[in-house]
Amino acid sequence: MSTVGFIGLGTMGRPMARHLLAAGHSLVVYARRPEAAAELVAAGARQAASPAEVTRAAEFVVTIVTADAQVLEVTLGPAGVVEGAAAGKLLIEMSTIGPDTVRQVAARLNDAGMAMLDAPVSGGPWGAEAATLAIMAGGSQADFERARPVLEALGDKLFHVGPLGAGQTIKLVNQMMAGGIMTLIGEGFALAQAAGADLETMADVVAVSSGNSSMFEARARKFVLADQYQAGFTTELMRKDVGLALEMARALKVPMPVAAAAFQQYTAAMNHGFAGEDFAAVAKVCRQSAGLKG
Repeated sequence: MSTVGFIGLGTMGRPMARHLLAAGHSLVVYARRPEAAAELVAAGARQAASPAEVTRAAEFVVTIVTADAQVLEVTLGPAGVVEGAAAGKLLIEMSTIGPDTVRQVAARLNDAGMAMLDAPVSGGPWGAEAATLAIMAGGSQADFERARPVLEALGDKLFHVGPLGAGQTIKLVNQMMAGGIMTLIGEGFALAQAAGADLETMADVVAVSSGNSSMFEARARKFVLADQYQAGFTTELMRKDVGLALEMARALKVPMPVAAAAFQQYTAAMNHGFAGEDFAAVAKVCRQSAGLKG
Protein backbone atom coordinates (compact mmCIF):
# COMPACT_ATOMS: atom_id res chain seq x y z
CA MET A 1 0.00 0.00 0.00
CA SER A 2 1.16 3.52 -0.80
CA THR A 3 0.73 7.05 0.48
CA VAL A 4 -1.68 8.73 -1.93
CA GLY A 5 -2.40 12.43 -2.09
CA PHE A 6 -5.88 13.44 -3.22
CA ILE A 7 -6.80 16.91 -4.47
CA GLY A 8 -10.45 17.68 -5.25
CA LEU A 9 -13.14 16.35 -2.94
CA GLY A 10 -16.29 17.09 -4.90
CA THR A 11 -19.06 14.77 -6.04
CA MET A 12 -16.59 12.43 -7.72
CA GLY A 13 -13.56 12.92 -5.52
CA ARG A 14 -15.06 12.16 -2.12
CA PRO A 15 -16.17 8.60 -2.85
CA MET A 16 -12.98 7.92 -4.80
CA ALA A 17 -10.88 9.03 -1.85
CA ARG A 18 -12.95 6.83 0.47
CA HIS A 19 -12.17 3.81 -1.71
CA LEU A 20 -8.44 4.49 -1.45
CA LEU A 21 -8.70 4.48 2.34
CA ALA A 22 -10.78 1.31 2.26
CA ALA A 23 -8.13 -0.36 0.10
CA GLY A 24 -5.54 0.32 2.79
CA HIS A 25 -3.66 3.25 1.28
CA SER A 26 -2.51 6.09 3.51
CA LEU A 27 -4.30 9.24 2.35
CA VAL A 28 -3.37 12.92 2.43
CA VAL A 29 -6.09 15.25 1.15
CA TYR A 30 -6.52 18.87 0.09
CA ALA A 31 -9.74 20.71 -0.72
CA ARG A 32 -10.33 24.42 -1.24
CA ARG A 33 -13.13 24.15 1.32
CA PRO A 34 -11.57 22.52 4.41
CA GLU A 35 -14.96 21.23 5.56
CA ALA A 36 -15.10 19.03 2.44
CA ALA A 37 -12.29 16.95 3.94
CA ALA A 38 -13.91 16.44 7.36
CA GLU A 39 -15.47 13.04 6.53
CA LEU A 40 -12.18 11.68 5.21
CA VAL A 41 -10.14 13.04 8.11
CA ALA A 42 -12.57 11.33 10.49
CA ALA A 43 -11.95 8.09 8.57
CA GLY A 44 -8.19 8.35 8.92
CA ALA A 45 -6.92 10.71 6.23
CA ARG A 46 -4.54 13.57 6.96
CA GLN A 47 -5.53 17.04 5.78
CA ALA A 48 -2.88 19.19 4.08
CA ALA A 49 -2.82 22.96 3.76
CA SER A 50 -1.91 23.05 0.05
CA PRO A 51 -1.39 20.86 -3.04
CA ALA A 52 2.37 21.30 -2.54
CA GLU A 53 2.11 19.85 0.97
CA VAL A 54 0.07 16.93 -0.37
CA THR A 55 2.74 16.23 -2.98
CA ARG A 56 5.64 16.36 -0.51
CA ALA A 57 3.88 13.74 1.63
CA ALA A 58 2.76 11.31 -1.10
CA GLU A 59 4.17 8.95 -3.70
CA PHE A 60 1.06 9.24 -5.88
CA VAL A 61 -1.04 12.40 -6.23
CA VAL A 62 -4.57 12.20 -7.67
CA THR A 63 -6.24 15.36 -8.91
CA ILE A 64 -9.89 15.55 -9.99
CA VAL A 65 -11.20 19.10 -10.26
CA THR A 66 -13.62 20.99 -12.49
CA ALA A 67 -11.75 22.15 -15.59
CA ASP A 68 -8.46 23.25 -17.13
CA ALA A 69 -8.18 26.45 -15.09
CA GLN A 70 -8.56 24.58 -11.80
CA VAL A 71 -6.04 21.93 -12.88
CA LEU A 72 -3.49 24.62 -13.71
CA GLU A 73 -4.16 26.30 -10.38
CA VAL A 74 -3.62 23.21 -8.22
CA THR A 75 -0.67 21.90 -10.22
CA LEU A 76 1.30 24.94 -11.41
CA GLY A 77 -0.12 27.77 -9.28
CA PRO A 78 1.23 29.12 -5.98
CA ALA A 79 1.76 26.26 -3.51
CA GLY A 80 0.79 23.88 -6.33
CA VAL A 81 1.86 20.30 -6.98
CA VAL A 82 4.95 21.45 -8.85
CA GLU A 83 6.36 23.00 -5.66
CA GLY A 84 6.37 19.58 -4.02
CA ALA A 85 7.45 17.64 -7.11
CA ALA A 86 10.42 15.31 -6.92
CA ALA A 87 11.81 12.24 -8.62
CA GLY A 88 9.81 9.08 -7.94
CA LYS A 89 6.48 10.83 -7.53
CA LEU A 90 3.58 10.40 -9.97
CA LEU A 91 0.65 12.71 -10.70
CA ILE A 92 -2.53 10.90 -11.78
CA GLU A 93 -4.67 13.66 -13.30
CA MET A 94 -8.31 12.44 -13.49
CA SER A 95 -10.19 15.61 -14.43
CA THR A 96 -11.55 16.05 -17.95
CA ILE A 97 -9.38 18.70 -19.62
CA GLY A 98 -7.70 19.46 -22.93
CA PRO A 99 -4.69 17.36 -24.03
CA ASP A 100 -2.62 20.54 -24.40
CA THR A 101 -3.16 21.33 -20.72
CA VAL A 102 -1.98 17.82 -19.84
CA ARG A 103 1.22 18.32 -21.79
CA GLN A 104 1.78 21.77 -20.26
CA VAL A 105 1.54 20.39 -16.74
CA ALA A 106 3.65 17.32 -17.55
CA ALA A 107 6.46 19.43 -18.99
CA ARG A 108 6.76 21.47 -15.78
CA LEU A 109 6.59 18.38 -13.55
CA ASN A 110 9.14 16.54 -15.65
CA ASP A 111 11.60 19.37 -15.07
CA ALA A 112 11.38 18.47 -11.37
CA GLY A 113 11.65 14.74 -12.06
CA MET A 114 7.96 13.96 -11.41
CA ALA A 115 6.01 11.77 -13.86
CA MET A 116 2.36 12.10 -14.90
CA LEU A 117 -0.56 10.09 -16.21
CA ASP A 118 -3.68 11.68 -17.64
CA ALA A 119 -6.41 9.31 -16.50
CA PRO A 120 -9.92 10.75 -16.93
CA VAL A 121 -12.86 8.62 -15.89
CA SER A 122 -16.31 7.66 -17.11
CA GLY A 123 -19.18 6.39 -14.99
CA GLY A 124 -20.29 9.48 -13.11
CA PRO A 125 -21.08 9.72 -9.40
CA TRP A 126 -22.68 6.27 -9.44
CA GLY A 127 -19.49 4.71 -10.76
CA ALA A 128 -17.41 6.67 -8.26
CA GLU A 129 -19.56 5.42 -5.37
CA ALA A 130 -19.39 1.80 -6.55
CA ALA A 131 -15.71 1.89 -7.62
CA THR A 132 -16.78 0.79 -11.10
CA LEU A 133 -15.36 3.70 -13.08
CA ALA A 134 -13.84 3.25 -16.51
CA ILE A 135 -10.37 4.80 -16.41
CA MET A 136 -8.56 5.67 -19.64
CA ALA A 137 -4.90 6.46 -18.93
CA GLY A 138 -2.34 8.15 -21.14
CA GLY A 139 1.36 8.03 -20.32
CA SER A 140 4.12 5.46 -20.18
CA GLN A 141 3.27 1.79 -19.73
CA ALA A 142 5.63 1.68 -16.76
CA ASP A 143 3.85 4.55 -15.00
CA PHE A 144 0.48 2.94 -15.73
CA GLU A 145 1.59 -0.33 -14.16
CA ARG A 146 3.06 1.51 -11.17
CA ALA A 147 -0.27 3.29 -10.67
CA ARG A 148 -2.38 0.15 -11.13
CA PRO A 149 -2.94 -0.55 -7.38
CA VAL A 150 -4.27 3.00 -6.99
CA LEU A 151 -6.44 2.83 -10.11
CA GLU A 152 -7.85 -0.58 -9.18
CA ALA A 153 -9.26 0.91 -5.98
CA LEU A 154 -11.24 3.41 -8.09
CA GLY A 155 -12.47 1.52 -11.13
CA ASP A 156 -12.90 -1.94 -12.62
CA LYS A 157 -12.34 -1.05 -16.28
CA LEU A 158 -8.73 0.10 -16.69
CA PHE A 159 -7.29 1.03 -20.08
CA HIS A 160 -3.81 2.17 -21.03
CA VAL A 161 -4.71 4.06 -24.19
CA GLY A 162 -1.40 5.50 -25.38
CA PRO A 163 1.07 8.29 -24.67
CA LEU A 164 0.44 11.29 -22.45
CA GLY A 165 -2.68 13.16 -23.60
CA ALA A 166 -4.31 10.09 -25.15
CA GLY A 167 -6.54 9.60 -22.11
CA GLN A 168 -8.05 13.05 -22.53
CA THR A 169 -8.40 12.61 -26.29
CA ILE A 170 -10.43 9.44 -25.89
CA LYS A 171 -12.45 10.87 -23.00
CA LEU A 172 -13.40 13.94 -25.03
CA VAL A 173 -14.45 11.82 -28.00
CA ASN A 174 -16.59 9.74 -25.65
CA GLN A 175 -18.15 12.87 -24.14
CA MET A 176 -18.81 14.36 -27.56
CA MET A 177 -20.63 11.23 -28.66
CA ALA A 178 -22.58 10.93 -25.40
CA GLY A 179 -23.63 14.57 -25.52
CA GLY A 180 -24.68 14.30 -29.16
CA ILE A 181 -26.71 11.15 -28.52
CA MET A 182 -28.52 12.83 -25.62
CA THR A 183 -29.59 15.71 -27.85
CA LEU A 184 -31.01 13.21 -30.35
CA ILE A 185 -32.87 11.44 -27.56
CA GLY A 186 -34.39 14.79 -26.60
CA GLU A 187 -35.39 15.48 -30.19
CA GLY A 188 -36.86 12.00 -30.54
CA PHE A 189 -39.07 12.44 -27.49
CA ALA A 190 -40.16 15.88 -28.69
CA LEU A 191 -41.11 14.53 -32.12
CA ALA A 192 -42.98 11.55 -30.65
CA GLN A 193 -44.87 13.82 -28.24
CA ALA A 194 -45.80 16.27 -31.01
CA ALA A 195 -47.10 13.36 -33.10
CA GLY A 196 -49.25 12.10 -30.23
CA ALA A 197 -47.31 8.88 -29.60
CA ASP A 198 -47.36 7.27 -26.17
CA LEU A 199 -43.91 8.04 -24.78
CA GLU A 200 -43.77 5.08 -22.39
CA THR A 201 -44.55 2.71 -25.25
CA MET A 202 -41.98 4.41 -27.47
CA ALA A 203 -39.34 3.95 -24.76
CA ASP A 204 -40.22 0.24 -24.52
CA VAL A 205 -39.80 -0.17 -28.28
CA VAL A 206 -36.56 1.81 -28.58
CA ALA A 207 -35.05 -0.14 -25.66
CA VAL A 208 -35.16 -3.34 -27.75
CA SER A 209 -34.54 -1.76 -31.16
CA SER A 210 -31.75 -0.16 -33.14
CA GLY A 211 -32.23 3.27 -31.52
CA ASN A 212 -31.19 1.95 -28.12
CA SER A 213 -27.91 2.93 -26.46
CA SER A 214 -26.40 3.01 -23.00
CA MET A 215 -27.31 6.70 -22.94
CA PHE A 216 -30.95 5.92 -23.72
CA GLU A 217 -31.01 3.22 -21.04
CA ALA A 218 -29.44 5.52 -18.44
CA ARG A 219 -31.46 8.67 -19.08
CA ALA A 220 -34.63 8.14 -21.15
CA ARG A 221 -36.81 6.86 -18.31
CA LYS A 222 -34.95 8.06 -15.23
CA PHE A 223 -34.67 11.64 -16.45
CA VAL A 224 -36.74 12.51 -19.53
CA LEU A 225 -39.89 10.46 -18.88
CA ALA A 226 -39.73 11.16 -15.14
CA ASP A 227 -39.22 14.87 -15.93
CA GLN A 228 -36.60 15.10 -13.18
CA TYR A 229 -33.07 16.29 -13.78
CA GLN A 230 -31.15 15.94 -10.53
CA ALA A 231 -27.60 16.09 -11.76
CA GLY A 232 -25.49 13.03 -12.25
CA PHE A 233 -23.40 15.09 -14.66
CA THR A 234 -24.39 18.70 -15.19
CA THR A 235 -25.36 20.51 -18.37
CA GLU A 236 -22.57 23.00 -17.73
CA LEU A 237 -19.95 20.25 -17.60
CA MET A 238 -21.26 18.50 -20.70
CA ARG A 239 -21.15 21.79 -22.62
CA LYS A 240 -17.56 22.26 -21.41
CA ASP A 241 -16.53 18.78 -22.58
CA VAL A 242 -18.22 19.02 -25.99
CA GLY A 243 -16.55 22.41 -26.38
CA LEU A 244 -13.13 20.91 -25.61
CA ALA A 245 -13.73 18.22 -28.23
CA LEU A 246 -14.63 20.91 -30.77
CA GLU A 247 -11.45 22.86 -29.91
CA MET A 248 -9.42 19.72 -30.56
CA ALA A 249 -11.27 19.20 -33.85
CA ARG A 250 -10.62 22.78 -34.96
CA ALA A 251 -6.90 22.40 -34.29
CA LEU A 252 -6.84 19.18 -36.32
CA LYS A 253 -9.11 20.58 -39.07
CA VAL A 254 -11.67 17.81 -38.57
CA PRO A 255 -15.26 18.89 -39.38
CA MET A 256 -17.75 18.23 -36.58
CA PRO A 257 -21.14 19.52 -37.76
CA VAL A 258 -23.26 17.25 -35.52
CA ALA A 259 -21.17 17.90 -32.41
CA ALA A 260 -21.29 21.64 -33.14
CA ALA A 261 -25.09 21.50 -33.27
CA ALA A 262 -25.17 19.58 -29.98
CA PHE A 263 -22.95 22.25 -28.42
CA GLN A 264 -25.50 24.90 -29.44
CA GLN A 265 -28.27 22.90 -27.77
CA TYR A 266 -26.30 22.73 -24.51
CA THR A 267 -25.65 26.47 -24.79
CA ALA A 268 -29.41 26.97 -25.13
CA ALA A 269 -29.96 24.76 -22.09
CA MET A 270 -27.53 26.92 -20.11
CA ASN A 271 -29.40 30.05 -21.21
CA HIS A 272 -32.69 28.47 -20.07
CA GLY A 273 -31.26 28.12 -16.57
CA PHE A 274 -30.47 24.39 -16.72
CA ALA A 275 -26.70 24.71 -16.06
CA GLY A 276 -26.80 22.85 -12.75
CA GLU A 277 -29.30 20.21 -13.85
CA ASP A 278 -28.34 16.90 -15.42
CA PHE A 279 -27.33 17.27 -19.05
CA ALA A 280 -30.42 15.25 -19.97
CA ALA A 281 -32.19 18.60 -19.46
CA VAL A 282 -31.27 19.31 -23.07
CA ALA A 283 -34.49 17.34 -23.75
CA LYS A 284 -36.43 20.23 -22.19
CA VAL A 285 -34.89 22.59 -24.75
CA CYS A 286 -36.03 20.27 -27.55
CA ARG A 287 -39.53 20.16 -26.09
CA GLN A 288 -39.76 23.89 -25.59
CA SER A 289 -38.45 24.61 -29.10
CA ALA A 290 -41.29 22.47 -30.41
CA GLY A 291 -43.83 24.47 -28.37
CA LEU A 292 -44.66 21.44 -26.23
CA LYS A 293 -45.61 21.32 -22.58
CA GLY A 294 -45.00 18.59 -20.04
